[in-house]
Amino acid sequence: MTTEVLIKGFFALIFSGMFAWMVFDRDSDSNMDSNRQRYFPYISGQLLPFCMLTILSMALIFMDTENAMQITLAFCFGVFLHICLYYLLLMPALPFLRQHISARACAVLWMLPNYLYLTQMSYMQLPAPRWVIEAPLPLVQVLLTVWLIGFVAVLGWKIGSHLNFRTRILRDASPITDSAVLAVWRQEIESARFRKPKFKLVTSPNIQTPLSVGLFQRSIRVVLPEREYTTEELSLIFRHELIHIGREDSWNKFFLVFCSAMCWFNPLMWMAIRRSSEDLELSCDETVLLDSDDDTKQQYADLLLKTAGDEQGFTTCLSASANALRYRLKSVVDPRKKPSGALVVGLVFFLLCMSCGYVALAYGESTGAEVIYKSQSPEQYVLSSINVGDFVCTDEAALHRYLSDLRMEHISGNYSFDQEGTALSLIFDTPEGVLAVTLSDRFIKLVPLYGSKPTAEYFYLPDGTDWDMLNEFIVECPVLNVHVTGTDDEYGQDFTATLSYVGLMEGEMLYEMDPRRHIRLSSQSSVSFF
Repeated sequence: MTTEVLIKGFFALIFSGMFAWMVFDRDSDSNMDSNRQRYFPYISGQLLPFCMLTILSMALIFMDTENAMQITLAFCFGVFLHICLYYLLLMPALPFLRQHISARACAVLWMLPNYLYLTQMSYMQLPAPRWVIEAPLPLVQVLLTVWLIGFVAVLGWKIGSHLNFRTRILRDASPITDSAVLAVWRQEIESARFRKPKFKLVTSPNIQTPLSVGLFQRSIRVVLPEREYTTEELSLIFRHELIHIGREDSWNKFFLVFCSAMCWFNPLMWMAIRRSSEDLELSCDETVLLDSDDDTKQQYADLLLKTAGDEQGFTTCLSASANALRYRLKSVVDPRKKPSGALVVGLVFFLLCMSCGYVALAYGESTGAEVIYKSQSPEQYVLSSINVGDFVCTDEAALHRYLSDLRMEHISGNYSFDQEGTALSLIFDTPEGVLAVTLSDRFIKLVPLYGSKPTAEYFYLPDGTDWDMLNEFIVECPVLNVHVTGTDDEYGQDFTATLSYVGLMEGEMLYEMDPRRHIRLSSQSSVSFF
């Protein structure tokens, strides 16, 4: 196991422990501290969308098209792939999970990919990908363009639908002035311990079920239909919506919509999004009825039946749809005490982090002549040293030919490329400055050691590194110990000397005995002094 994997595992374990503790500590959402708000978001729903949109926007604004594409692919490919696979595995596991862990833990499981951006940080690097998917650059460019158009179209459609729905239900809305209703509203806000709430309570003739609409507190409206409710029903309705607001479930739904827009080409993702909304509602039901008696549970079930409606956009409804009611009613009327699911959440996040990054995308094939030598003459690149052991290049022209013919591809992902095993580092003096080239089994690293901020570039080698060929002209140069017999004014007739390699002369290795005396070792191992 490499150092990078151990470091990644260490940080993944820390984050997993934090999530597990968060679910365990907030299992009941009943904070006994009278100075703190009762309902908090388990996971903030805007983290990954904000991070990815910021990176994409900055790349498009400040970089050329090629670099923007590289940045986008490097960040997005692994995350997209992992989100698709994660949700496809989570869906068939949900029926089992719903039976054995709390609804709150099931809701948190849908939100865990929000923190996949952590896997792109330096402390979450892997040494190298295990599997590389190769694709020609024109195909990657076409697919990236099609994906981007689809992503913008789906996300724009979802946001537009939300705004249209919000406008429609609030067009004829009016503030509630009934003192009895407002008394229950204030009582539930006080019970939830919201500090200076900025959201408002209104009524609208354009809805059938109570709901909350809006992402930001100033824009959030809790909307009631134009019908009469009992005091007990109002209390349950307001508690339900305040739990959604406290947990920022509108942002959670935005995140899930964002995921569906990212993976719009996968039809199963749309099914996953619908399932996730059910778990958010089940989690809210579970919290509303904590420590409630059977009469309250029956009243809540009746309320769900009477107010079944349809949600749109990023709204949170008391009863979103008749299709999802059966399981919700069963959970309400006949709830079972279940473990918090904190350990399951922690374990799933640990596995999610540790499995991310093993698949990379390689694209944009070029040659060493184009990338390393920048289409210049290799003769302008002089090999100054080999920074691996005592090695020497006996045929620099052959080395240049080999490097020029290398097939190289850009690679996406977050990797250190510090691999165990064979590696060869070469230092060249070039017309622009010093260039460091490091070859490993499947990758090559280029570091121009000039400029204010040298930046390493990594490339995938589809054909791998031909070590057998390199061994023909990259040879080990051992330290020599020789016994010399002869007449010498300084050393005498017989002496022993340790020689160190200093370079090549006319294809023969040159050793130094002292600053004034050199020995030339030919390929036939004959020795001559000069």
